[in-house]
Amino acid sequence: MPTSPVPEGRRLKRIASRKRASLIINLERNQTRIPCLVVDASERGFRLHGNFRLRRGQAVELILDDDPLSAVRCNVVWIGKPGSKQEGEAGLETV
Repeated sequence: MPTSPVPEGRRLKRIASRKRASLIINLERNQTRIPCLVVDASERGFRLHGNFRLRRGQAVELILDDDPLSAVRCNVVWIGKPGSKQEGEAGLETV
């Protein structure tokens, strides 16, 4: 799998993946499952692309389609700004 160069200030290499996944969001005790794409991953988290509304600090679970029995608990650490190159993307850190 190709790896991205490690930018200055970033300590971990990211591995490009382009894997289908689902994001599980609990809103007022109602679970919502949203399809997404894992763009890349590192030891500590994921960068996702999809049509979701998240907020920083929100707890979510990520389920990769190729391993549906294994959910990864994460916190949202960043969200792409509308109109930017990262629009529709979010960064998750594993818990």
